[in-house]
Amino acid sequence: MRPAFATPGLLLIIVAAFCAAMSFFVISAGTMSVPWFGIKLAAAPDGQGVVIAGYSDLAYFPEPQPRIGARVEAISIPGGAPVPIEALDILPEPDSLSSYAEINAFFARQSLLNALLANPQEKIEIHAIDPLDGTRSVTSAFVEFRPFFALPDGFWVQLLTGIGAVMIAGWVWALRPRKLAPMLFLVSALGMMMSTATSAIYANRALAIDGNLFSILQPINSIGAVTFGVAMIGLLLIYPVQLVRFAWLWLLLPVQAGMMFLIVTQTGFGPSQLYIYIAAATLVILGAIAAQWWQTRHDPAERAALGWLGLSIAVGCLAYTVFGALPILLDLPIGIPQTHVTGVLIVIYAGLALGIARYRLFELGDWAYRILFYTSGAILMLLIDMALIVVLNFDAAPALGLSLALVAFVYLPLRDWVWRRLTARRRLPQHELFSAALDVAFAPSPEESDQRWRALLARLFDPLEIEATAPVTTPVAQDDGLILDLPAVGNSPPLRLTFPHSGRGLFSPADVKLATNLVTLTERAEESRQAYMRGVGEERRRMARDLHDDVGARLLTGLHTADERTRPTLQAALSDIRAIVSGLAGEEAELERVLAEIRHEAARRLEAAGIALDWPLPETEAPPFRLDYRIHKALTSAVREIVSNVIRHSGATELVVTPEQHANRLTLRFADNGAGLPPAALKGETTGYGLRSLRQRIEDLGGSVSIGNGVGTTIVLSLTLTLAANPPEPGVQAAMAALDSPP
Repeated sequence: MRPAFATPGLLLIIVAAFCAAMSFFVISAGTMSVPWFGIKLAAAPDGQGVVIAGYSDLAYFPEPQPRIGARVEAISIPGGAPVPIEALDILPEPDSLSSYAEINAFFARQSLLNALLANPQEKIEIHAIDPLDGTRSVTSAFVEFRPFFALPDGFWVQLLTGIGAVMIAGWVWALRPRKLAPMLFLVSALGMMMSTATSAIYANRALAIDGNLFSILQPINSIGAVTFGVAMIGLLLIYPVQLVRFAWLWLLLPVQAGMMFLIVTQTGFGPSQLYIYIAAATLVILGAIAAQWWQTRHDPAERAALGWLGLSIAVGCLAYTVFGALPILLDLPIGIPQTHVTGVLIVIYAGLALGIARYRLFELGDWAYRILFYTSGAILMLLIDMALIVVLNFDAAPALGLSLALVAFVYLPLRDWVWRRLTARRRLPQHELFSAALDVAFAPSPEESDQRWRALLARLFDPLEIEATAPVTTPVAQDDGLILDLPAVGNSPPLRLTFPHSGRGLFSPADVKLATNLVTLTERAEESRQAYMRGVGEERRRMARDLHDDVGARLLTGLHTADERTRPTLQAALSDIRAIVSGLAGEEAELERVLAEIRHEAARRLEAAGIALDWPLPETEAPPFRLDYRIHKALTSAVREIVSNVIRHSGATELVVTPEQHANRLTLRFADNGAGLPPAALKGETTGYGLRSLRQRIEDLGGSVSIGNGVGTTIVLSLTLTLAANPPEPGVQAAMAALDSPP
């Protein structure tokens, strides 16, 4: 358990101090323990000797320099016997030799050569032969400790790879020091630093270092590689999901101890067993990644973490195996210097840091696949190039051209197809997106607008859940991309989308951008709709005033002079105009007033036909419901149609109307004592009763109509109501009052 004082900041300081100390030690060893004389040596093209590859600007040569490319035959101290120089003397990694006997002989030669170079500020003699005319020459060079600025690029690649890995892993561990996965992550980085730091010292030597020091550094390098592999396998067995019990991880320790024993005691299969272990560990790592991929198939967050984690490990380990281990195991020419191969492993730590720390993880999904495909393409091209040169003996230029052609015409089309299959989402063309936004904004009702908005979101993102949430101002992804919160749009409340793409992915920055554009587009469409509706409202109010001022005034004048037969017709016309004026003005009529008008009109018509009406007045005050024009008109027309049928077809002497109101549901039951309707009329097979249009009119408003025969005919109307909004404007109230005033 971490002590209370061990804060992440303090742990990071400790990690940084350790890296600084290691850097100082490696740089000091790389300068103070490595004799240097200003000449860069390289293996001869035929592999049988050593040639001069270049000169350092920091070195001084008192005599004419041999030309670059001259073969170095031997070195000596002034007056001493020359010591021949062999190609193996500048071998970067001695574990590529075939036996431990050869390695020990290599260390002995390193001690011999180092003895000639052990006196700084002294001269040595370089015995060389010119490659053009075959003349031999002896050139003097001063031996000194290697200057800091003369450290080669391979030294810095290896040092910075190890330091960078520990810094990244230490950062993750400092954030989660009690978790086993970050601990294993840090152990693997320390193993890598053991390999890269030691290799930086001896693999970048000018010619030789002390053989005893070499014999210590080289096993440490191998143990570091084993530690890296064991820790990485352990990490993938428990992260992002636990594949095995924690107790089983102890089985990795015997593997570690066994490999260390074989390395230190120089037993087993030989030096190449390290590279066999690296290749086997890579296969186990890839198998663990495949198992993790299967186990996380139902967990989008862990699958996304694995996508980046697995990509980083696969690319790093495969690249190191292909360019580092396989050429040695298969005795192939090495295209990339051994001192540079370890640099590819830093990819693992950069990717794993993002995967384990989960820092803005949802931004990495698409990039993970892109990097995978491009890296695979580069590796494939190099492998094809290597195969053409080694197997088919192609020249370098034709081999490179053919490999580029194969990658361009075979791999890239296949990569694009896989990319579309893996990462394609439900994207709409721009014109369809614009049309969908207009459909949401111009829906005929708020409910329909909300349904269309949710359906559009489901079509675009395919989330497992869509639910109302707290208000937000702009679309924002949360919980590593598992959640996308959207602001209120039109008639829809703020919504939360979870588990996109049927739970198989996360919301990416592209999804957030798409949602932002969609919200903006829909809001602008809604603003356009509101502006349009304001214009429509103004036109309707103008028409309402015209109806009131012209038609209504004429009907009122006629009502004053009409006889008793004409007066009810004119009053009904005035009532219709009043409803039309109210509808055009966008106002709503009070339910109590509408029912009173319908009851009054029905009573007059039935009285004129000699039919009694039993429609009791409400005993209690009804809630302040209002009816818009559509409901008002439909209800009035429905009651008129029912009354007309009673008068024309029923032969009844009485009509009983029973109103009931429960919550926001209004029910009107009409029952007469007439002859009843014929069966064909009840089924809607005959015309003349208007029952089909009656049913259609009510059902269009979400209501229901029930028709049956009893003593007479029974018809039940049922409608859903809404609570009162704001009352009509004073001007509209005055217009409606004028139409309702008695003659």
